[in-house]
Amino acid sequence: MDFDAVCNCGGKVNVNDWQLNRSGLFYHKEVENALFLQTEYSFSHREVSLFNCVMPGAIAVMNLKHLTSCMEMQLKILSRHNRSITISGACDDRRDYFSIRKMVCEFILYFRAYMNSIRWDLSILEIIEPEISKDVDTLFGSIKQFFSTLHSIPDSTLLYAASNLGNKCKQPEFHLYHMHIELRWFFVTLMRARTMWYQDSIHMQLEEFENTFATVINDLIYSALKVFERLSLNWTTDLKQKTPYNCTCIRELWLMLQIFIDNFEERVKTKVFWDHVNVCINKILDKNQTEVMSWHRRVSPLSDCKNSELFCIWIIYHLSLLYGYSSDGIYLQSSSPRIRSNYEQVEKILKVYVCKGGKDGERDELDTELKIIIPLLHDLIINWWKPRISVVSLGLWDCFHKRLDQPFLQQTSGPWALSFEKKSAADILKQINDRIDGKFEQSKESSYSMFLHLLGTFLKNYSKMDAKYWNQVKGRVYTRFSKSKVREFSESGLYNFISLFITLAITADTTNVCLTMLELLPSTNEVNNENNKKHNLVWKGKLVCLLLFNEKGLSFSSIANHFTETINLISCRKDEVSRSMMTNFVDVLNKILSGNEKMDLGEHHFIGGWIDRYLLECPKNRIAALLGMLANVFEKCVLQVSCDNSDGARKILDALWCFVASRVRQLVFDPVLSGDNYKDIAKLAVIFTLEGIRDPATAKKYKHSVASLFQHFAASIFIKDTRITQYYLASLLEDSQTVRSLKTEIVNFDTTLIQAWVKCSIVGHGTDKEELKILQYYITEIYEIQDIFVSADDLQEFRNSNEPILTFIISLMKRQNLLKSEQERFHYSAKCRTYFKNLEKWVLIPITEETRDSEAAFWIYRCLGTLILCISPILYTKNQPNDMLRTLVNKVILVPENSTQPYIKQLGKRIFSMMILGLEKLNVKGDIILQAMIRDIFDQYLPILITEINSGASFKISDILLKCFKEATCEFMRSIFEMLMSNFYSTSSDNVMHKHSILITWLIKTLLKDGKTYPRYIVEHIIQVCLPNIFGCYMKVHDHHPHKLHTIDFISDVIKSPYYEENKIIRVFFSEKNSRLSFPLRCEST
Repeated sequence: MDFDAVCNCGGKVNVNDWQLNRSGLFYHKEVENALFLQTEYSFSHREVSLFNCVMPGAIAVMNLKHLTSCMEMQLKILSRHNRSITISGACDDRRDYFSIRKMVCEFILYFRAYMNSIRWDLSILEIIEPEISKDVDTLFGSIKQFFSTLHSIPDSTLLYAASNLGNKCKQPEFHLYHMHIELRWFFVTLMRARTMWYQDSIHMQLEEFENTFATVINDLIYSALKVFERLSLNWTTDLKQKTPYNCTCIRELWLMLQIFIDNFEERVKTKVFWDHVNVCINKILDKNQTEVMSWHRRVSPLSDCKNSELFCIWIIYHLSLLYGYSSDGIYLQSSSPRIRSNYEQVEKILKVYVCKGGKDGERDELDTELKIIIPLLHDLIINWWKPRISVVSLGLWDCFHKRLDQPFLQQTSGPWALSFEKKSAADILKQINDRIDGKFEQSKESSYSMFLHLLGTFLKNYSKMDAKYWNQVKGRVYTRFSKSKVREFSESGLYNFISLFITLAITADTTNVCLTMLELLPSTNEVNNENNKKHNLVWKGKLVCLLLFNEKGLSFSSIANHFTETINLISCRKDEVSRSMMTNFVDVLNKILSGNEKMDLGEHHFIGGWIDRYLLECPKNRIAALLGMLANVFEKCVLQVSCDNSDGARKILDALWCFVASRVRQLVFDPVLSGDNYKDIAKLAVIFTLEGIRDPATAKKYKHSVASLFQHFAASIFIKDTRITQYYLASLLEDSQTVRSLKTEIVNFDTTLIQAWVKCSIVGHGTDKEELKILQYYITEIYEIQDIFVSADDLQEFRNSNEPILTFIISLMKRQNLLKSEQERFHYSAKCRTYFKNLEKWVLIPITEETRDSEAAFWIYRCLGTLILCISPILYTKNQPNDMLRTLVNKVILVPENSTQPYIKQLGKRIFSMMILGLEKLNVKGDIILQAMIRDIFDQYLPILITEINSGASFKISDILLKCFKEATCEFMRSIFEMLMSNFYSTSSDNVMHKHSILITWLIKTLLKDGKTYPRYIVEHIIQVCLPNIFGCYMKVHDHHPHKLHTIDFISDVIKSPYYEENKIIRVFFSEKNSRLSFPLRCEST
């Protein structure tokens, strides 16, 4: 028989280590031996060693009184250390305190074994019981006397009794405390054995036995209170990691008592373990308690606990975790079959908590306490005990519903430490979802957040399992709110309210909760500038419902009316609140539309007239998001309709035709709105066109057609951003079937493509070259374009050119030059003019005061100059008032007075020579309209091309102007000189010369001085055409007029001209003119 059963301490309890000590009481089968009493004890031929004295086991019990005295002596030796040692390490190392414990335990175990061995032998009981009855009482009294000294043990002994050395520890306090632990367990088993002696008074004995349980548990709770008192309770405290056990032996004693009491209850129908614990807890909760039951006498009640409710929850939590052990000591966690809940006591504790200020926020550390309590309850309710909602819906909810206006959820750290204003509806929903899923740091969350986590987790796990749980929560929560109460909430209160209801909606009846919340929230139709933030938050809360419906795959039909009216109202407003609300709505709608492929949730309810208005009123940086959303949903719906004939997608397409198509047609005209959004606008234009081909009936229903859409987006002169046209056409040309369909619908399809390519090539400088190449490739396949090129090499050069538009213009000229008959040239010119239709209306659109010096502006004028230089005969139609050439020159070259585009002259100056040389190809001599146009051109550009230098002492002639005199034909130059003389080199009635005369004088001077740089006929024209006007003015002006000197210089320049000396004809002609005019200085000139 083994009497060597003692505790073996493993030190402080590690909450992550559930392995019991193999040399402890549990693995010594103490619980099993106490529950299943052995009957085969034999002391007849067995000696026992008690207190170092060997004696026969059968008669040792007759010396019980003496043995009890020996035990008392050993216990007194240990009890000398009830007072803490003031000098560190001052203990009697020569005394073996462990042997004292061991002797006492051996004695108790012997006596327990003896009692169990005779319990069924009535004859022996009748003899022994009267003999030792008083001694047994004395023994029990001595043990109780020792137990009663627990409260006199210093706190330091209780708190630091643990030792990793186990029984090798030399500290007497260690052995004193562990003696208390061992004796309490052995005393329980002694009481069990003694109860079996008195079968005739079993009920009386059971009552005493249960009192023993209660008193032992009371002592253990006393020790736990000492541990609790030393804990620092703040926001970061996690009581899951702080156990109520002084050491592993205390945890083992709690476990043995738990298993023993519950098993004993199953046999005898006595109180369960929780009943005994709850009795002690109730005494702690009762502030009015005066006395408690103790071992030997009535003593003072348990020490007053500042956070008694928190302590009670804590002790229940950790004792509940002990139910994770099987009866064999294997830790099975929450799958253990032994688990029993203690809901009623928890509810009672919370009720006390609420009554003591937890409901109205009167407790100083209310939120700190709740933040510590709720995680403990969460673990119990969700992971350990069978589901029961009352703790959440009654106990905890009462701690919050009156205080929802407090800023529970305004965090100061963590990923959600943002103001409500900065949180989007998606942010709010994500935060709530993350909270339900436990994706948060406990130290950075509030007590209310933890409550919502618990509530959400419970409903998520059990609301679908049994409707009663949701009904209980719904009844408790809904009754606490009314529309008027919610209206009075502060911003914090609204956020807490929204967080609560969205938590319920996610985990329970989504539709019912969202509808209820939408009804309770204040109206968002009227903006109140005094409560902008609240107004915005209410709107975000409503939008969360939309996101949640989308997340759950629920139809929007039941809640759409809560949004459409507000959207239609705020989309017309320009105030910041309305704009912010619309921004939030568009973001939510985008998320909804992008997340659902089937479009079967009634999304069409949200595609309405607000889109048209919002595109006009919204901030420019928001346009891209809306246009991108519309383009994506359009493509998605087209795909759905073509694949499975989705009714939801068809309704959205119908709404897009109704509310979006017309606005897209208008957007292409606004360069400010299109800007960086051109691609999304063009994509919408493409999709509408393609859908018009697929479903012309719907397009016609809303007054659109493929032809009108194509002409609008491809040929409208009001489209200022050619990137739209370019992307639009390039996208359509990617599909050959689409091209065939468009050709069927649009008669002049190819011509429109050519016109669009011309426009994009000229004014689309710097745009996507690949898209332009697509257009170019298409038009090169058109027969009438191929026919323009004189040879295959020219066509290939056009295809490979980096400046294809210039190559194209030159090729037009080449082909025209080869045409023989007037009829051919007439038809050819008419056809070519169609390619440049409306050129004058769109060519200057990209050029503004800010862009006049840009590469794009220079490129446009280079194209214009090439156009006039090469194909002016094609562009000009004689006797037609508004012919293309004259209209173009008037638009891009000539600037009327008071024009808002004076900078055009600086660009026109760059192509002056190209323009004049281009006009040379026309019959200027016989066309007074062309003569007038050339006159106007020179009138405007002479002051720009001939400029003063050296403070007016001389003038500089632009090379651009001089180039005309180098390259123009003799006849054309004569007409130019005649025009200059007749219009700008004369005197008025009061003998004042024209303002341009000085400029022409310096032009002539330059032409003469540069000698053979210019053709001979230039000098001839000067002498023949200009000389009379020069001399005529000389005769009319006053003597001091500068022209007098200029005329003398002119004669000198003529004479010095190389052509004058080389050519006798010129000399003779000059002399004749001179003599004919009777110039008075002719002698000097010779």
